[in-house]
Amino acid sequence: MGELNDKWWERLKFTLFFLVLTVIVHSLFGWFHGWLKPQDPYKEPEGRATKVFRSGSGDDPDVSPGDRLRLFYWYGE
Repeated sequence: MGELNDKWWERLKFTLFFLVLTVIVHSLFGWFHGWLKPQDPYKEPEGRATKVFRSGSGDDPDVSPGDRLRLFYWYGE
């Protein structure tokens, strides 16, 4: 009977160790993701950089609907 209890105790220790390790790795990945993610991706650029996004109503006579569709498929947006 003692051998059976030892077997279950080893399994419980392994399971707890695995769960703790999983939580630690998950936390590390969450921290790394937060570290890589920009704070405000929509803020105005600084220095000599320019913002390359033009918003508008979509009725620009210089851009045809076909061009807009090609850009949509090209950029995937």
